[in-house]
Amino acid sequence: MTTPSGESTRGQAPRVLVVTFALDPTADYVLRELNARRIPFWRTDLADFPTRSTLSAEVGADGRWRGAMRDATRGVDLSEVRAVWWRKPTPFAFPETMSGPEQVFATSQAKRAVSGVLGSLPGVLWVNRPERNADCTKPRQLAAAAEAGLRVPETLITNNPADIPSFAQRCGGHIITKVLGGIVHTENNTRGQLYTHRVPPEQWNDSRIALTAHLFQREITDKAYEVRVTVVNGQTFPVAIHAPAGPASLDWRRDSHSLRYSTALLPPEVQRGIEAMMWRLDLVFAALDFIVDSNGTHYLVDVNPGGQWAWIDHTRDAITHALANLLEKGSTT
Repeated sequence: MTTPSGESTRGQAPRVLVVTFALDPTADYVLRELNARRIPFWRTDLADFPTRSTLSAEVGADGRWRGAMRDATRGVDLSEVRAVWWRKPTPFAFPETMSGPEQVFATSQAKRAVSGVLGSLPGVLWVNRPERNADCTKPRQLAAAAEAGLRVPETLITNNPADIPSFAQRCGGHIITKVLGGIVHTENNTRGQLYTHRVPPEQWNDSRIALTAHLFQREITDKAYEVRVTVVNGQTFPVAIHAPAGPASLDWRRDSHSLRYSTALLPPEVQRGIEAMMWRLDLVFAALDFIVDSNGTHYLVDVNPGGQWAWIDHTRDAITHALANLLEKGSTT
């Protein structure tokens, strides 16, 4: 059977370690499938360490770490781990009695210990290694996409306002800006999201641009639709996303309830480009976003190594089974 957190309770040694936050419905689809297949797993979160879970490991003369990670009821023998699904863990959590500097130090220690020990286990499949996720920044992914032969919109990263007018003119006067990291933003205890937005000419010389780096791109003004492509170990699961006129037409995340989905086919050159880009980024899993213009040209605009996919009915079951197959096998070959 399955516990409320989605953990196997069949008494077998866990072969799959799942690291994600407690309320992750996307992960639950795959974990229910693993449970149905009787594939043992242990689900945990970085936030469980060290108050709710422990790590105890010793390195042998052969260079192998032996030991376990455990919580109050279950755990994982490090020698039994065959696959790690590193999805969306939340940060390590420490007692409030610790001072700020103490928590900073403890976080550094915990990060190096947990990631270091797990990352040193031999013969383990990672989906994906956390360092590969961290390295998949906007500059890195756009460069990798272009190197792989995919089209990317003209892009400028700068903190010099004087760069903007000439760049905008080269883009026909139509440019957008988007954040370089996550879109969630909290200010005065209010949570918001920083969506893509257009940059009108009166803002091209905004002095505030000098305060930090900004990303600007040519707007694809003849957008026909977008494609979300989920990639699992070379398998691609594309879905066309159609947004109505309005705010969602620029950034479909603004109004996800208004979206319409349909089957999408990737041109062979795009398929080849995706494979080459994933190899360059050393990713096993990613959710990719393309803009398709009226001529059918696909522009890669985002690579999310921990992207969501379960909200799209068209491909949910296929992706669930592909991920379960991969974790069960414990190998990309």
